[in-house]
Amino acid sequence: MMKVLRTILAAAMLILPLSLGAQTKAETSLYNKTMAKPSVKAADKFLKKFPQSVYAQEVLDLKEGILNDAFAKDNVSTISKTDALGAAGGTLDAVGWKKDRKEHVLALGKDLELRILSPDGALEGTRQIPVYTMEETPGVLRLVIPMEVISPVGARRNYVHFAYRNGETEYVEVLYLPEEDILHQAMFYGTPVKDGGIEGQSPEMIEGLTLTPEVLWLVSRLRENPSLVQISKADILTDESIRWWLSKNPKAQTSASKVSFGLLDPESSMVAAFKKASKERGKSYSTALFDIRGYTVICASKGGEYSLLWAEPVCRNRKTDKYIRSIYFESDGTTLDLMYYKGSKTFKKKISLASQSLRHFN
Repeated sequence: MMKVLRTILAAAMLILPLSLGAQTKAETSLYNKTMAKPSVKAADKFLKKFPQSVYAQEVLDLKEGILNDAFAKDNVSTISKTDALGAAGGTLDAVGWKKDRKEHVLALGKDLELRILSPDGALEGTRQIPVYTMEETPGVLRLVIPMEVISPVGARRNYVHFAYRNGETEYVEVLYLPEEDILHQAMFYGTPVKDGGIEGQSPEMIEGLTLTPEVLWLVSRLRENPSLVQISKADILTDESIRWWLSKNPKAQTSASKVSFGLLDPESSMVAAFKKASKERGKSYSTALFDIRGYTVICASKGGEYSLLWAEPVCRNRKTDKYIRSIYFESDGTTLDLMYYKGSKTFKKKISLASQSLRHFN
């Protein structure tokens, strides 16, 4: 056994010098000179002469470091956040920005107008950053990550980065190049949850999309944000159906005389819940009342298709607030009665599944 071990060790000692000796004296000599007096010119000379060298990656890293340091020296602003805000006056946020060795201040307005200022506050130009939203009427916009100037994707380019909220349902991350007016945004939207979080989805996370490096970087931030919780496709389809119904029936609870039914995707969690729920059976419809995703809903099936007839927020206190206690069909088999309770009082709504008409009885 000892003899075998000595043989293995001897073979290993022979292999090591052969590996180290693979570099020529000229290659090693030029490598040592390059590392002793580093410069882009010296690195390029080495890489051109010995592109396959075992030293090539180290020399390439050296070159990138030199270029990055030079870029930072010429393009990183020395204007502090306090001084930037002072020069900008009333604004959401401001940051120092250096372009071609010249100092500027970028000031972000409430409507995402970006003003380019001199360090003393003189206006030099404006840019408009479009608000990214899924809503026809977006909520109140507020900044949730302050402006910063960074180079996030390896390129020696200074992007302005920040993040904002549209109301409680949308969160947006931004990368912007002011000098070229190039904008990249990524959104997460859905249902507000506790502690300011959102449970939902991102359009930029749809499978099969080809994304720019900038948007990929923004999406990685969305994925890493613990307050943004991605949900299943089945729940996404349910949430979309509820949002659609609410947008089409804004006065259903008060004065509407018609109600629009929404066709449900068979893969939605609402359809799955409907199949398990107790049914009320009419002339050609089966209906069910149940709670899902924070809403009380009434769904119906007919001929293998599923529809959302009604949706309202789940009642949080049945002792003090109004809620749907039961539903039933009238004798015609197409009129559905919704029985509401509030304490000892009762209320009723009638929905015709044939004409989609709605009547209120208080």
